[in-house]
Amino acid sequence: MYSRNSFGSYYPIDSTMHKLNPIVKLINFLLAILLMILSSSLYLRGVLVLLVFIMTLLTFVPFRYYVNTLWALRYIYIIIAFLCLYFGTTMQVCFVWLMRLTILVEYLNVLAFSTSPSESIYSIEKLLSTFNFLYLPVSYAAVKINSALRLIPFILGVERKTFKAASSRGVDYYHSTILGRVIAYFKTHSNIGYLIKLKNREIAFNAELRLFDIKRHRTNYRTNRITFNDIFFMLFHLALFLVYFRESGLLWDI
Repeated sequence: MYSRNSFGSYYPIDSTMHKLNPIVKLINFLLAILLMILSSSLYLRGVLVLLVFIMTLLTFVPFRYYVNTLWALRYIYIIIAFLCLYFGTTMQVCFVWLMRLTILVEYLNVLAFSTSPSESIYSIEKLLSTFNFLYLPVSYAAVKINSALRLIPFILGVERKTFKAASSRGVDYYHSTILGRVIAYFKTHSNIGYLIKLKNREIAFNAELRLFDIKRHRTNYRTNRITFNDIFFMLFHLALFLVYFRESGLLWDI
């Protein structure tokens, strides 16, 4: 039986990462992604990998959930490796791309496991509220961005359950050849897309039941408060940016 908490669903537990401010967690994620894109330093990427690993431990979520996500993406890793060989790129460049994908997926998993959908939508709305003067549908956009951030865990979870259900109906994905798996995927991809849409609608509906409404503004002390751990993780991400600026020559030596 597959747990509904696997593959990036919210894992309700009392942990250090769960207690962090969701807005600060989202800002830290954006800083990490920017650093991962801008920096070409293997040292900084190694520190990011270590940081994500520590955060996975601080979520108190069974580590096999994170490993299952990487295992589900094994074909993407293989495709990236073959593309690197085809285009003649160096092993270092290929390794950098694999590190980028790993950091992105596992950081998204940390956010998904430790942040409820309603808190995630609320934090995105708070960040986008600076654009209210443009009369943009900020709350609606927050729901869509939250769905996009959780898209990879959703796809992995829905695919696994769909393939498991389809195997009892004669479309066995897990015990087929490579060609058989491709055929099984195309036979079930429409159902996978439909189930993902239903899951997104369910999240939006549950968020509204938890006092989030795309037409209303709400405040929550527990969600908005800033603790020492929030400040620590924020300063650590900013320190990584400081190292990047100094390595790239954008910051003069002090």
